[in-house]
Amino acid sequence: MRKYITPVFIVSLLLSVGLSACKDEAKNPVKEELSKKEIAKESTKPEAITEPVSKKKLEPVVEQVPNKYFLITASFQNIDNAERLQDKLSKEGYSSEVFDASNGFHRVSYKAFSDRAIAFQELKVARASEESKDNWLYIKR
Repeated sequence: MRKYITPVFIVSLLLSVGLSACKDEAKNPVKEELSKKEIAKESTKPEAITEPVSKKKLEPVVEQVPNKYFLITASFQNIDNAERLQDKLSKEGYSSEVFDASNGFHRVSYKAFSDRAIAFQELKVARASEESKDNWLYIKR
């Protein structure tokens, strides 16, 4: 049994020394490659520009929401009457539009809103006056 212990010990000693030498060789090339890459990166970096950069004031981008709520002042079966009222309202400074209804009538609006709460508030204000008490709100779907 003593015959086998000595050769096994020698073989294991040689293997451990050989494997430890391989580990050192494997680590060194990687370190050398990394150091070469770092040197290359440092040499390719552009020099810092010292010119002052003008600061531009950025404005927030506001997405335009299409108008969905319209205050209707009149509704006509004849398109000519609707367009005539639209022209009159436009000359007075209102953003007037004509909408065709499924029943053949043409609705004439004089204000448009994208916010529901504001539209109902304006309708309430409009109905408070005697001349606009018949106005109503059209919700475009």
